[in-house]
Amino acid sequence: MVKKYFFFILFGFFTIHLAGQDILVKGFVKTINEQGNKVPLPSANVYWQESTMGTVSDASGYFEIKGNLQNQNRLVVSYVGYISDTIVVVESSGLLEIYLEAGSQLDDFVVKGKRDAHALSAISPLNTEMISSDGLQRLACCSLAESFETSATVDVGYTDAVSGAKQIQMLGLAGIYSQILTENQPTLRLLASTYGLNYVPGPWLHSISISKGTSSVMAGYESITGQINIDLKKPEGDEKLYLDLFANEHQRVEFNANSSFNVNEKLKSVVLLHASGLENKVDNNGDGFLDLPTGKLLMLSNRYFFNHDNKIKSRFGFELLNEDRVGGQTAYDPEKNSDINPYYGIDILSSRFTLFENTGILLDSENNGSLGINANFVYHSMDAMFGLRKYDATQNSFNLRTLYQTNLSNNHHKLVSGLSLVLDNLEEKLTDTTLNRNELVVGAYSEYTYSSDKFTVITGIRGDHHNDHGFFFVPRVHIKYQLSETSSVRFSAGRGIRSAFVLPENIGLMASSRRFIFKEDFKLERAWNFGGNFIQKFKLDEQRNFTLNVDFYRTIFQNQIVIDVNKEPTNVYFYNLKGKSWSNSFQTDLILDLFKGFEMTLAYRYSDVKVTMDEALIRKPLSSPHKGLVSLHYSSKYEKWNFTFTTQFNGESNLPDTKGNPVAYQLDETSPAYIIIHAQILRKFRQWEVYFGAENLTNYKQTNPILSSDDPFGDYFDSSMIWGPVIGRSINAGIRFIID
Repeated sequence: MVKKYFFFILFGFFTIHLAGQDILVKGFVKTINEQGNKVPLPSANVYWQESTMGTVSDASGYFEIKGNLQNQNRLVVSYVGYISDTIVVVESSGLLEIYLEAGSQLDDFVVKGKRDAHALSAISPLNTEMISSDGLQRLACCSLAESFETSATVDVGYTDAVSGAKQIQMLGLAGIYSQILTENQPTLRLLASTYGLNYVPGPWLHSISISKGTSSVMAGYESITGQINIDLKKPEGDEKLYLDLFANEHQRVEFNANSSFNVNEKLKSVVLLHASGLENKVDNNGDGFLDLPTGKLLMLSNRYFFNHDNKIKSRFGFELLNEDRVGGQTAYDPEKNSDINPYYGIDILSSRFTLFENTGILLDSENNGSLGINANFVYHSMDAMFGLRKYDATQNSFNLRTLYQTNLSNNHHKLVSGLSLVLDNLEEKLTDTTLNRNELVVGAYSEYTYSSDKFTVITGIRGDHHNDHGFFFVPRVHIKYQLSETSSVRFSAGRGIRSAFVLPENIGLMASSRRFIFKEDFKLERAWNFGGNFIQKFKLDEQRNFTLNVDFYRTIFQNQIVIDVNKEPTNVYFYNLKGKSWSNSFQTDLILDLFKGFEMTLAYRYSDVKVTMDEALIRKPLSSPHKGLVSLHYSSKYEKWNFTFTTQFNGESNLPDTKGNPVAYQLDETSPAYIIIHAQILRKFRQWEVYFGAENLTNYKQTNPILSSDDPFGDYFDSSMIWGPVIGRSINAGIRFIID
């Protein structure tokens, strides 16, 4: 009976008929360059004002878009770096030719479009959530790890109470099942899978795109629960100079700077700098361990953009990183520590070098045919000490992807095909055990897209050959149907494959006395993800807008590397899945613009995550089923004053079984539910911005975050059972200086 009702409702969605006369609007989007020549603008955004109906121009600047003039007749055309234009369309408009003016050509003033701070896309075929630069500034986030506080989609927490490493969760599963990309290139993998969240400074970010469910086959085979794409500041950005100085009550200091400039007419560059450090030893809970690791982080990036007549475009550059972090007992000193009577300490030295390139070549403007080549190389070394456990690792990774995309017969049919190569070399030494892994994966993929004004289908398949695990297929499909100008429904299904690197991906377990037991050779992790969402946008008047989103996703594992911390409290077992494992995730979001300048976000998420451990199907430890979010933001006239208030509710979670420990070192079966609050005030001047805020205003902290802190070298020491905040309240302040 339930199935019958489901299909009846689904059929009703697809048979909605809009009254009125449809019209097909055709035209070109162009600009006039410095030589006075007419130049097409490919990938310009064309959409009906105050609706979700939109398209993009092809390589020749040509576009087609259907509309209903009884409902809307204003067509908005925008392009990055150019002044947006709004065209009034009538039935006799004919073939449009729209010219956009470069923003830099205005001497007196520049008109800028303002992106929503937090938006749910109704245009993209994928279920996508966008956090813009404005949204990122609503919290004084120090890094990518703090950038998700106003979103219910992604959870961020500490892996342990000593090292300061953070991890994310999406659809109830660990962040390793969500593919993290930097401008569509895989970067935060292997040794950066945990500490890498701190390797993306918040002020470097331009925006973050979060896609739920399976992603495009072009991005690779690893995505299972979703994809997070990080968009950094561009060489062609507006900021000529950006300076940011931040400090908090724990005496952590951070400095960020970036500057963009033109090398010549075709080549632009931006330099980004980050330096942060904490020397103060903080132990607010009095357990003798640092609440925050001390140390320094230095980062430098130089990025370039080359553009030859809009026919050859290339982004390339490099990034350098050096970090030293020290944690453990407050008396621990890595320079003076005695081998005879040692204190427990964590000392991690990391060096990282990234080289990247992304080039697009226009080959056939008539059919939008282009060739893309992108590649990156990552070198990462880590020398770490966790008490008496030493871990040294060196990573060399190379990723290469080529693609060719073209229209098949018209703009409604597109095909993208290409080849890929992934090479990972990881040398690890854990105390006296040496592990060397060399993985080579060669693949080919093809993706077909059909799109009309209401219906979009993306089907893709890729085949890859792994040097150790052989050949595997990854099929994926995305379907979107536009119910009306303001509502749409989407479905997705697909497979994800990944090779687990269990030590760097579970590095928080090293901050414990647990013995690592590998029961067998690991197979590839394989899972299917199915889901969909419904989004509806309402417009009550010029100032009040509502966005409602409801989604559900189910992930089913065929094989998973189980990290069994439940069987015995003094051991951790690693083995292939023997039984069932799944995740069901339901989420609803409501974004309301109640009056001019005031925005409210309400969200609730429920996750049902089960896994088979030691032949028993249990709720996954340290995974909270319930999360709620309320975020309020108010901007005064001209955005001179900005106020942000965010509340998060986190439900109880199952804790690992500690009944085998002595009574003094046993934990409850579940953690308590709790609420945390963040707030910030931002004042903008002509070229200055000053902000003041607080994270975790109520000073809520997990009690006893370190098990057996009085005996760190004993059998029961464990700092990895983290379910809540380790750090209490943190008051912060900062100042920015910006020249556009």
